[in-house]
Amino acid sequence: MSRFRFFPRTLMGRIMLVTALGVMLVQGINTVLRYQAFQARALVASASHLAATMASQLERAEMAGDQSHWRKRGVMLAITSQPIQPVGFRSTNELAERVAAPLQSIYPQVKSVRLSIGPAGSLPPILQLIDRPRDQLERRWHRERQASGQVLLLTLHLKDGRFVQATFFRVRSPQLRPFAWILMETLLIYLGVLIPLLFVIRQMSKPLRALNARLSDDGLGGGAPPVEPRGPDDVRKLIDSYNLAEERVNAMLTEKDVMLGAIGHDLKTPLASLRVRIESVDDEDERTKMAMTVDEMVHILDDILVLARLGRSVEAPVLTDLGALTATVADELNAGDRLQLVEVGEKCRVTVRQVLLRRALRNLLDNALQYGSRALVEMRCDGQFATIQIDDEGPGLRDDQLTSLFEPFARGEVSRNRATGGSGLGLTIARAIARAHGGDVVLENREGGLRAVLTLRQ
Repeated sequence: MSRFRFFPRTLMGRIMLVTALGVMLVQGINTVLRYQAFQARALVASASHLAATMASQLERAEMAGDQSHWRKRGVMLAITSQPIQPVGFRSTNELAERVAAPLQSIYPQVKSVRLSIGPAGSLPPILQLIDRPRDQLERRWHRERQASGQVLLLTLHLKDGRFVQATFFRVRSPQLRPFAWILMETLLIYLGVLIPLLFVIRQMSKPLRALNARLSDDGLGGGAPPVEPRGPDDVRKLIDSYNLAEERVNAMLTEKDVMLGAIGHDLKTPLASLRVRIESVDDEDERTKMAMTVDEMVHILDDILVLARLGRSVEAPVLTDLGALTATVADELNAGDRLQLVEVGEKCRVTVRQVLLRRALRNLLDNALQYGSRALVEMRCDGQFATIQIDDEGPGLRDDQLTSLFEPFARGEVSRNRATGGSGLGLTIARAIARAHGGDVVLENREGGLRAVLTLRQ
């Protein structure tokens, strides 16, 4: 995955990237095609100039003898008894046909025409073009030769058996200006396509961002008002489906809360009646054991109801001094000097549901005191998260228990069992409360005990 860390992760980023690459690919193909067209036009221009010069010099060529040669308008002409075919030259039949017709119409003595292109260095001395240009036109052709090194070789086979041959440096296509225009055209396409596309995608993704924020902040079934459908039809249908799903979840949660309330009432009533009847038992030891069993059942029932109703809390979040709240919980536990509270840095203020957070702290601190006798509690804030770190002096846990103890009704062995009290839901409830506040609870073994870390989003 690290190889693709620069690949956009958002929908807007990926659409923009694919569009930009598509435009780049199309413009690349367009540039290649334009370059080939420029080259073809330049070749035609060179061949036309060569043919025009030949047409004006054919009469002179007819009067000249063999092996004569001369230069005219940047073209080197020679008359030979045999055709010259330098190494590395390739024929251009289509272009030869284009120049043959006008030449043959002007001078019927032309039997056939052959046009080829190749490196200037392969020409024999008789066809070598000048190295020292004398006028402006020759200087221009000389520069072309220095730049490209490609020449056109036109061979006319006359009816009397002689060959009139001429060479001319191939005129290169102008490169700077066309490519500058292509670059400007590409930039305009990017501006004309990507900017409107960016605006459209942002408008399309707004409802999705709102839906994501709703799920992140309240979750499914949080009881908030329905999300307003906006955007394209597909996005509107998605939001409508989400609202319908949330409505069904809310109905199920309401039904569950009603059922749990009824179950809690129906179970607590006979337990209370049983608690009264226990008082009539004569054996004091037996009466104490029976009362403890009833109390444990009531405590387990309370924990189950709290855990089941966490997602539907009606308590409003309040800006809270975390240090003061933790000190209050420590006083409720009658910890005395067994709990040492330390607030690192500035005071931590977080917006929380106080009743729920007090219960989570009580569960974590009670565990630390029960299994570790003493504990150090440190609180700190970094602007994004508030952290409460609880270090006890207990025996610690096995590595596999650091996560398994968060499961409902899970207990450790030996010292962490039902005989020491508890319903097995304390850590489960604490973690659920922390996650409801955008944080978490984790356990870590440390030297000399166990560490519980509670984080809350500020």
